[in-house]
Amino acid sequence: MKLQQPGDASTMPVPYITAYSGETDPSPLVFTKNHLGALRLAYEHQRDDDRRLGVLRARAGQSREGRPVWGSPNARRQWDCMEKLLCQVCGCPATDDRSGKVPWLVTDDVFRRTGIDYGQTATPPTCLDCMPLALSLCPHLRDAPAVYMVGKATPVSVQAHVYTPAGDGYAAFTGEHNVELPLSGSDLLSYAVAHRLVVSMSEITPIWRVQ
Repeated sequence: MKLQQPGDASTMPVPYITAYSGETDPSPLVFTKNHLGALRLAYEHQRDDDRRLGVLRARAGQSREGRPVWGSPNARRQWDCMEKLLCQVCGCPATDDRSGKVPWLVTDDVFRRTGIDYGQTATPPTCLDCMPLALSLCPHLRDAPAVYMVGKATPVSVQAHVYTPAGDGYAAFTGEHNVELPLSGSDLLSYAVAHRLVVSMSEITPIWRVQ
């Protein structure tokens, strides 16, 4: 966890996943053609790490400069937490050494159960050490949070903003934001910028729920 520097209005701990005002990337979006001649969204000046799992990821700086944007995750840090199973609060590996499972702190509005011991979420895990701090400081966790121990987490979809070609070759935002798109079988993936990765959790065991 990173603390704001002296002189800030607050010294409240800032979770690893939180975006900062100085991390915004204004790079223009354009439409290009892939090797089959089909249109796909891209940044005007492309980088090797722009695409992940077949989708264009939102660029986001990693400087942590400026002020925290509370409630808004940094797109790249969110993605890293989901794929590498890092704690969204401290940024360290979240896996519990004793059980070998990953603790996940969620509420009903960010967790979708898909089976008896399956579920999906775009919220990263929270390590056991950071849970007391998260529960005491995060206003989003006041609505009956639950903790699950998770055996496996597999990327299945993204939450993305959708664009359409503009007359000058650039991209125009359609107004569709945080649309959930599967990582396979969706024609809209070529027209979207992914801001959050969604994983399917399996072998989940509830530990407790706050009423």
